[in-house]
Amino acid sequence: MLFMVAGYLKSGAEDRLIDFRNEFNEHLAQPPLVAGGALRDRDGKRQGYMGFIEAEDIGAAERFLQQSPFTEEGLYERVEVYRYDLEVGAVGS
Repeated sequence: MLFMVAGYLKSGAEDRLIDFRNEFNEHLAQPPLVAGGALRDRDGKRQGYMGFIEAEDIGAAERFLQQSPFTEEGLYERVEVYRYDLEVGAVGS
């Protein structure tokens, strides 16, 4: 199944992202992530990250998000996980 996972950054957290960049990139490079990227506001400021992952169930999708270095370091104000039913287009390759 396909799931959307998103983490919304706490105010001021953007300054700390560089400290965990390598760990975050390693986390993103592993399966089950099929697509992902930064969420930005109108001014281009990073507000969070969203991705699509393949997982057996919502629990596995939640575990993937909980293992993110940004989650572990408390940089997210909130996180969301939803099953995603693709109706138009494609996600990933």
